[in-house]
Amino acid sequence: MEAIHQGECGTHARDRSLVMRILCQGFFWPNIHKDAHVFVEKCPQCQYYANMHRQPAGYLKPINSSWPFAIWGLDFLGPMPTTMRGYKWILVAVDYFTKWIEAKPLTQPTAQNVESFLWTNIICRYDVPMVVITDNDTPFANQRIHDFCGEHHINLKYASIWHPLTNEQAKAANKNILNILKKRLDGARTRWPEELPGALWAYNTAPSEVTQESPFSLSFGMDVVIPIELEHLSPRVEAAASFEPEALQTWVDENDDSRRVDLDLLEQKRELAALKRLEHKRRVERYYNRKVSPRTLNQGDLVLRRRLLAGSNLGVPKLEPNWEGPYIVREVARPNAYYLMTSESAQIPRSWSGDDLKRFYA
Repeated sequence: MEAIHQGECGTHARDRSLVMRILCQGFFWPNIHKDAHVFVEKCPQCQYYANMHRQPAGYLKPINSSWPFAIWGLDFLGPMPTTMRGYKWILVAVDYFTKWIEAKPLTQPTAQNVESFLWTNIICRYDVPMVVITDNDTPFANQRIHDFCGEHHINLKYASIWHPLTNEQAKAANKNILNILKKRLDGARTRWPEELPGALWAYNTAPSEVTQESPFSLSFGMDVVIPIELEHLSPRVEAAASFEPEALQTWVDENDDSRRVDLDLLEQKRELAALKRLEHKRRVERYYNRKVSPRTLNQGDLVLRRRLLAGSNLGVPKLEPNWEGPYIVREVARPNAYYLMTSESAQIPRSWSGDDLKRFYA
């Protein structure tokens, strides 16, 4: 069996093909199919060079926020075209409830800049968040950010390595901001810091297709007044254009009453938006979970880990193995996320998604 599978004429074929070749050579024994399956399953070359998984291993579990500005997702967008002032990166934060986006141009993605952004752009404007979700990049995964979040009682959570779905909200915010900037710049690519505030304003004041509400209205309880309304005097601002004291006072009184009604209805508006978004997430969840091929791992299991080029999502060079290891599952972090260690009991930092792991048969 070994000679036919991996000898001079061997192709490391799968078990059924191996059985057929054995039979063609005139050999047979009881349980030949079972023996061939076990042999191929334990072949090191077949395991290290096996194809990548195409189906996810774990079910989608959407992250829901109960109220505005309680959960934020953070991510870096870049590198962007370097400007005269040295800006090359955008630090982006998105609120999981309202989808409000905050962003700031930076010269370098450092822990100091992340800490300053959290304090200035998040805490001082919207209160201390309960949860901050980031990826495992060095500017986020360091002692300085750990200490800062600990001092402010912020639950800092990291996405599994190479598994962007955990921080998908921030990735979606990056995509939206980038798409708006591309169309605004029209070739003047180094002007993106000047266009960034306008891109944020445009996104934050645009109604969502899911909730029919804008991040602005869910945050402040009213629809924003955009410049075109002041230029062409929309009905709600037309009365304010009169400088006659009596007419202006009437408008002020009516506007005050309308504003009170808006604030009274804000909680209802938020609840309705949350229900619509929850139903949308359930539809996405049902669609995604149809493609799942569950692969549950347990503590102590031997696994191989998918290889990637350092700092790249391009995969590995030709003729090199797709998998590395074996590693040992040290702990189950959460469904479809695992902590690993080497055979020498050296701990591998941070959790790894089950989508990037496969069982190793020794």
